[in-house]
Amino acid sequence: FAGELAAGASSLGLNLVVSDGIKQVSREAHHLHAFVRFVPLPAGLAEQLQLDLVAFSRAAHDILESASSHFADRLGRQRWLIATPRDGIRFDGQALEYQRQCPEAWRQWACHADDPGAELWRTYYRHTFNPARVNPDAMRQHMPGRFWRHLPEGPLIARLVGQARQGKQRDGQAPEVGQQGGKRIALGEGLSARLNRQ
Repeated sequence: FAGELAAGASSLGLNLVVSDGIKQVSREAHHLHAFVRFVPLPAGLAEQLQLDLVAFSRAAHDILESASSHFADRLGRQRWLIATPRDGIRFDGQALEYQRQCPEAWRQWACHADDPGAELWRTYYRHTFNPARVNPDAMRQHMPGRFWRHLPEGPLIARLVGQARQGKQRDGQAPEVGQQGGKRIALGEGLSARLNRQ
C-alpha cells in the first residue's frame, strides 16, 4: 500500500508540473497576442521587402509558431513578420513561413523599423495615464516589465509610475493638466476622513 501511495504522489507531482507548464505556455501565447506591436513599413521599403508590418518579440517560451495564426486571422491579407532572438515567422498574405532559426535580415528589419505613429501614441498614453488609479504590482502582473522595451509607451511607464508614487496620485491628473489655470479644490478634513474609512 505504501508503494502505491508513493507512486500516486509521484504522479500527482508530475501532473502538477505539467499543468503548471501548460499554464505558463498559454499565458505566454496570450502575452504575444497582447504585447506585439507591429510597425508599418514605408511604401517603398514595404514593396522591396514584400512586407507591410514588422514586429520584434522576446517570448519566454517557444510559442511563436503555434501562436501566430492569431495574427494571420486578425490582419487579413496584410503581409507581416515577427522576429525573435530565436525564431521568426512571416505571413505573405496567404501562407505562414516559419523559420526555426530567425534570419538575421528579419531580425534587423524588425528591430530597426521606425514607427511613424509612435510619438503620437506616446503623447496619447502620457495624457490618458491616470496616476490616481495606478497599481504597480497589478500592472507588472498583467504586463511584465520585459515587454516594456518593445512597446512605444515602454520608456514612459517607469517614469509615470514614479511620478504617481511621488504625489501625482493625489492630483489624479497628468502634470500638464495640473499646470493649466484653474482653481485647486482641497478636500476638507471631514470629507478626507470619510473617504479614508470607506
